[in-house]
Amino acid sequence: CPKCEAEVRYLEQQLRARSLAGKAVALAGISAASLAMLMPIGTEAKTQQECQAFMKGNIPAMTDTITVKGIVLSGDTLPDGGISKEPLIGATISNKRTALGAITNLDGHFGLPACVGDTLKVEYVGYEPQTIVVTEDMINVEITLAPSQALLGEMFLAGIMPYATLREKHYLDFNIIDEKGNPINPEYLDISIVKIDEDCEEYSDYLYHEFIDEQHPCRIYWDASSDLQDEDGNPLKEATLRIEADGYDDPIIIKVKYPKRNAKKTIKFKHKKK
Repeated sequence: CPKCEAEVRYLEQQLRARSLAGKAVALAGISAASLAMLMPIGTEAKTQQECQAFMKGNIPAMTDTITVKGIVLSGDTLPDGGISKEPLIGATISNKRTALGAITNLDGHFGLPACVGDTLKVEYVGYEPQTIVVTEDMINVEITLAPSQALLGEMFLAGIMPYATLREKHYLDFNIIDEKGNPINPEYLDISIVKIDEDCEEYSDYLYHEFIDEQHPCRIYWDASSDLQDEDGNPLKEATLRIEADGYDDPIIIKVKYPKRNAKKTIKFKHKKK
C-alpha cells in the first residue's frame, strides 16, 4: 500500500544516512527482515540484499526516491519525413542500480521506482537501446527509440525486411465518400481481396487497412500484406478488391495496380434507399 511504501522509503533513507555517518544501522530494532515484511513478496529478497549492502556501506546514499512514469515510442521515419511516434508495447525499462524493471503496457506507458541519479536502460527488439538518467521531474517522460540500423542490415542480407520498413514503400490510399462528397467513417468500411481457389471458385480475404489521419483515413500497405504477394513473396502486379460500406448500396469491386510508390483512388457510395 502507499503508506507502507512511504514507510519503507523513510527507513531506507535513514539506513543510508546512518551508514554514511558510520553509525549502527539498527533503527529502534528494525532489521532487514522486518523491512522485507513491509515489501511485496516479489521484492523481498532484493530488499534484504540492499539492506545488507547498506550495512556494509557498499551503496551510496540515494535519498530522493520517485516513481518514474512515461511512454516509449517508435522513431521510425515516415514517407513524408516525419517520425512515427507510435507506442511500443512490451518495451523493457530496467534500473541498472537496483536491477528492477518494468514493461510498457498496451498504450506504451510504464512506471518504475528509482532514485534521482539512477540510470535506466530502455530496450525493444529492432530498436537501438537508450539510457536515461533519472531526474526529479520524470513523471511524464517521453522516450523515442530509433530503429536499429545493424538489425535492418542483417535482415536485408537475409532477404527479410521488417513490417515497419516495408510498409513505408508502396501504399494505396482510398478516398471513400458518399453521393454528397462526405467522407465515410472508416469504421463502417470492409475491404477484402478477391481470389480464385483451386476449384476456380471465387472467394475473398479480409485486407487490413490503416487509418492515418483525416486526410488519409484508409490506407493499404501493399508490400506488408501477404495477401498482396504471390507464392514467391513478390508483390502482385494487380489485385481485385471488394469494398463494402455499412449502410450503403451494394459492394464496389475494383481492380487496382501495384503502386510505384503511392497512389490514391476515390470510391463513391450511395446510401441505401429506405
